[in-house]
Amino acid sequence: MGHTDPGGTGKRARPNPHLKAQRARLGLTQQEVAEALAALAWEHDHEQLGVDADMVSKWERGAKRPRRLYRRLLCMLYNSTEEDLGLRQTQGGPADDFSGEDVNRRAFLRAAVVAPEVLRRVLRGAGGEAMEFTRMAGTSGVGAGTFDHLEAVLTELRCSFYEQPPAEQFAVARAYRARVQELIQGRHTFREGQHLYVYAAWLDEILAGLADDLGDALTAEAYAIDCFEHADQAGHHELCAWATDQMASIAIYANRPERAAAAARRGIERAPAAHPVAVRLRAQAARAHARLGQRGECERCFTQARDLYDRLPSTTPVRFGEDTRVQADHALTGHPASSHIWLSDFQRAKRYAEQAVALHEAVPAGSRDLGREAIARIDLGIALAELGVADEAIGQGRLALASPRVSESVRSRAADLDAVLTRRYPQVQAAQEFHEQYRSLVRATA
Repeated sequence: MGHTDPGGTGKRARPNPHLKAQRARLGLTQQEVAEALAALAWEHDHEQLGVDADMVSKWERGAKRPRRLYRRLLCMLYNSTEEDLGLRQTQGGPADDFSGEDVNRRAFLRAAVVAPEVLRRVLRGAGGEAMEFTRMAGTSGVGAGTFDHLEAVLTELRCSFYEQPPAEQFAVARAYRARVQELIQGRHTFREGQHLYVYAAWLDEILAGLADDLGDALTAEAYAIDCFEHADQAGHHELCAWATDQMASIAIYANRPERAAAAARRGIERAPAAHPVAVRLRAQAARAHARLGQRGECERCFTQARDLYDRLPSTTPVRFGEDTRVQADHALTGHPASSHIWLSDFQRAKRYAEQAVALHEAVPAGSRDLGREAIARIDLGIALAELGVADEAIGQGRLALASPRVSESVRSRAADLDAVLTRRYPQVQAAQEFHEQYRSLVRATA
């Protein structure tokens, strides 16, 4: 039996696909829509809304038509008209004149206090819509302003990379990557196509890092490979090098040093010699050789990396708001620390790990790479533990696990520290407590 019209006319209810589609576009649940409407009504109409998830469901199923106040608020929430939302009456009575009403936009902004998550999703969706409006305004299928939007998106993603949860950032970057793919498949000039390939590759590079942080090495590698392919077709050698840097890092923490060394060599062939990414790739190669126990090759690669670093120009390129020299600094402190641990040279590992920790601590809080900082602390902990300084080693390990950004790479290195502490200090209470802290972390992320 179908639903009938709640007004008693006997008509069968007609679902409203527009409302459901707008809710799905913003990724909201019916309960979140109800909460958002209540937040929007606050201060605007000074009344308590009696709306819940069931009522939102009835609107979408056509079992009930929203009354006038609800229609106003739905238009505000979805940034649409009643007609676009399928709420304008076409039969059975005159349509409401929504256009003449005073829509208090301040109420929408004040709703952030009550429903910040809903507001964030609405604004994210609006950002994507704005890029689409700009694209449509251009003479081609792309539009000149599209690249300005993409530049802004990449800058935001890069600048917030170390602050925002990786799952949230992954969703945003993936959505824009899909939009760029649509533009690539659409109508554009040859030059626009090259630019789109470059922006697609930059988004791939970010997605590779985020997927690796989230513990999916296979997806991370897939994005890194796609980054290389798009950059290669666009003739962007620097971006090809960044793609292989990601590949090498992913392979190292997946315990595939041969693959890491091959990726680093591939990148070295593409990297501009006077660029920090060339330093990083030689440090990546050194790390891979250390993992393989090849001390001579490791030292040779680090020597090359330091020679290139010393010849870097005083001003290095900025990558979406980030000075790329910082990436070389990390590679010449953190990578040697890990490498000398794998080569059982714990005094040198301790010295480099201390430099790496100090480097991270000197960076302003909002720009600190918390994942790399945690790994540097774990490397320092392993070196100290092997040198017989148990208490300080455990302290560094605890600081690392307390980091708000514990990625899969951090967990992998934490397993190594836990193994050293368990082997060398099985009777020490603090080592046992660290083991329980580590095991709890593993269980929480399983």
